[in-house]
Amino acid sequence: MQVGFDLYNLFDKLSIAIFVLRVSNHETKDFTIMMANEENKVACGLDMKKFIGHELRDAFPGIYDLGLPNYYYQSVKEHQEVEIGEFEYADYGLEKQTYILKATPLGNDEVMISYENISQLKEAKRQLEKKNQDLNRKNKSLEEFAYLTSHDLQEPLNTISGFVDILKSRYYDQLDSSGQKCMDYIDKSACRMRDMIKGILHHSKLGMDLTITDIDLNKLLLGVVDDLQGLITEKKATVKLIDLPKVKSFDLGLRIILQNLIENGLKYQPEDQKPVIEIMFEEKEDNWEFGVKDNGVGIKAEHQEKIFKVFQRLQNNQSNKGTGLGLANCLKLIHLIEGEIWVESSEGEGSTFYFTLPKIA
Repeated sequence: MQVGFDLYNLFDKLSIAIFVLRVSNHETKDFTIMMANEENKVACGLDMKKFIGHELRDAFPGIYDLGLPNYYYQSVKEHQEVEIGEFEYADYGLEKQTYILKATPLGNDEVMISYENISQLKEAKRQLEKKNQDLNRKNKSLEEFAYLTSHDLQEPLNTISGFVDILKSRYYDQLDSSGQKCMDYIDKSACRMRDMIKGILHHSKLGMDLTITDIDLNKLLLGVVDDLQGLITEKKATVKLIDLPKVKSFDLGLRIILQNLIENGLKYQPEDQKPVIEIMFEEKEDNWEFGVKDNGVGIKAEHQEKIFKVFQRLQNNQSNKGTGLGLANCLKLIHLIEGEIWVESSEGEGSTFYFTLPKIA
């Protein structure tokens, strides 16, 4: 191989390891090492220049055990670049490393081998997978703990509720007004606790069956509006719909998200105001961005992150029923499908809840 000094110098400045082979025996697919650059020292820990002029089989017999020269020879004979892919190799007392390798024909029975050491990348990937597995196990354990704890809490609560019912049926009329208020408070607190426990159970099971399907959002949204028709009629509300795209996502999750956001817009309104709910969307490069806008009471800036936490409610339980889990459920579901959710609002001026869905091919 006739190579000028400038070309050798250029090869040495490349940040990828390269060596050049020439076929020395077509029958046995033997090669002579013709050239190597400095980057080989970094990539594999060896100064390949010391082996220039040596036979590949003599210098690196393990390469033949892996069958790599077959790919080198294929590149030479077919005059095509061959992506050899990943392989592990160690020689001369060095620790085994993982490489990704490619063969490029140069003509005159010569082939250039370029490769990268991806051992650190592979190890980082293994560590990330391990951490993900550990995180999934912890999340599963937390979900199971929430489920079991919530389930177990129902028994003593049922006992309390049962005795309250007995006391109210037998002795309520014998109590003075103060005693009756105490009894009513215990009864309402037990009912509220029961709703919270059911909410925990529901929250812990969200996303367990995450199936991605093709979704017609127009059809899905009409179903949500039908489910809320009683509240819409009661509030004399208007829900403004637009033509929405078809997406790939989690059908049940999207239904829960849209129902929660629309229902909140209907419920949290100034007294005697007719709710107006608007549905919006915008197509972005990598995702779909949706918005649910209302003309309700609005949310102070300092509360706009708090509302997505479990059991966080900004409205009096007496005026609006709920457990404070609706937006926490929305956040969990959105994160499960790798989207984002946030709110833009000013107190007294309504709110717009935005969420994104990644585009899935």
